[in-house]
Amino acid sequence: MSDISLAEFIVYGCIAYSSMLMLIISVVKEIPTTKSLAIARSIFLMPGMVAAGILASSGVNIQVANVATSNLIRSINTTQTWSETTTQINNIVLQSPVWQMFHILIFLTLLVYVITQILNLFTKYDEADRAT
Repeated sequence: MSDISLAEFIVYGCIAYSSMLMLIISVVKEIPTTKSLAIARSIFLMPGMVAAGILASSGVNIQVANVATSNLIRSINTTQTWSETTTQINNIVLQSPVWQMFHILIFLTLLVYVITQILNLFTKYDEADRAT
């Protein structure tokens, strides 16, 4: 599990949640059965699936700032020098582990939908062909 920055968390979250919203709107509006719509929906939902997978595999720490400070101290009367390096990482810690499970569920939902749309491409007849 890797920690991601706040900007990455926001970008991946927007992509994953907008893909899930697109899926909900497209299913409520109409159930897609044509092959041309299956290709379009699969292409537009795959980035959301990848983003949800990245969010699911990330850790509970979201890095806000990473500050590294180096100091070099020289003594005036001698040739002694001291160096000191300090690294300060500010994190937002997600307290509830349910967020990782939620992102896994989004990933699995998008994965199942994309697989069914790809399988729809391999059907012998289109919905318009069945009506005739």
